[in-house]
Amino acid sequence: MLTLAQKQTFEETGYLVLEGVVQGELLEAMRREARALMASEPPEVGRRVWHERALFRRRAFREALDVAALIEAERDLIGEDVQLLALDLLIARPGQGKVGWHRDVRFVCNKTLSINTGIYLEDMTEEMGLLRVLPGSHRREEGPGRTDADPLPGEVRVPARAGDAVFFDAGLWHTGDQNRSGKDRAGLFAYFGRYWIKRMDNYFTQPLLADLLQTTDPMKRQLLGLGLRSGVPSYHGDDERYNRRGEAGIDFPSETMK
Repeated sequence: MLTLAQKQTFEETGYLVLEGVVQGELLEAMRREARALMASEPPEVGRRVWHERALFRRRAFREALDVAALIEAERDLIGEDVQLLALDLLIARPGQGKVGWHRDVRFVCNKTLSINTGIYLEDMTEEMGLLRVLPGSHRREEGPGRTDADPLPGEVRVPARAGDAVFFDAGLWHTGDQNRSGKDRAGLFAYFGRYWIKRMDNYFTQPLLADLLQTTDPMKRQLLGLGLRSGVPSYHGDDERYNRRGEAGIDFPSETMK
């Protein structure tokens, strides 16, 4: 479980780095699968993304759902009704990978609704191209203004080692640098959100693998959107415990507001 200091850091800055979330044979297996996938692409493909329906065919990526340090951190930061919304493997070849400043969602509010989590399969150095974030921007409606400044005033560069995970609120302004190293940059991006948040896109026209659909593990079923665990409230549960910070709001007005 995360410490109070770690949770406060995430709440204030919008991001948190945890070391060694994926280690040992699982990390090596993910790296082997990533290299094999990229080797199947022609040289002119500089950047490629594989989504969960392809990744779940490979045991190493399915086992991400069993990494306790990852899932427990997401529960601490989002809430007990956490769900996996997407799992993407992103690989950028040398000279590729630079993206502009952006948010992963176009709205902000006073609580975290979804989190993107970069699990890096390589050591992230200046040459590899670091994640850059604008701390605190996840709680501000206004953007950073001109985004062509380099560096952007107030930005932080986020180094990480292979196996580390960087959790960042989906409302946080961030960007990624160009890969200036001589090797591919690989990262697994797990996007988590509250259970009532659902994706409506083509990825879900392809069914999950049978063994995932038939799993009886309550936590895994919840992560895959197949059903909430017993006793876990969510928006559709009409349970005021869901409004875990206790503030009055549209969903759960206080007695004085009725």
